[in-house]
Amino acid sequence: MKKLAISMLVAVALTGCASSPSRPVEEPLSLKLNGTAVEVQQSIEEYMLRRGLGYKVESATDRSIVFKTACSNIPQVAGFKCGLIMMAVGNSRWDGPYAVVTFRTADIRGVVTVSGSAEWCATNAFGKTNCMPNGAAADMNDLLRSIDSNYKATAVTSR
Repeated sequence: MKKLAISMLVAVALTGCASSPSRPVEEPLSLKLNGTAVEVQQSIEEYMLRRGLGYKVESATDRSIVFKTACSNIPQVAGFKCGLIMMAVGNSRWDGPYAVVTFRTADIRGVVTVSGSAEWCATNAFGKTNCMPNGAAADMNDLLRSIDSNYKATAVTSR
């Protein structure tokens, strides 16, 4: 009887430690938008700059557009977390950390496929950059969905 009570107590304690994820795991999303890659990239640029998080265009080609902002500009990330990110990406003499968001575009017959990725990056005095993935696919998927609805809304109003 005593062994049964102890084993039940251990089972209850162990099941109480298990936790389920707060958000379901999502696969990375890609968008299909009608238009040209230039139109889609312009819409993405306008949307990202309007968000008020200090994003600046780091680079842009006909296939991708890259945005960068300081870790401290991201509302969900406090100073302590920025410090932890810096310890993971670089060290105290590095510049950063920065949130780097990349959108890749592929234009095929008037349909543009857009995918995205996000990283935390830091750069040292010699120009070497280290990066690590930033968050779950669900966060990037939410951003892509917002870009999709913004693009479609501006396409309807411009006609």
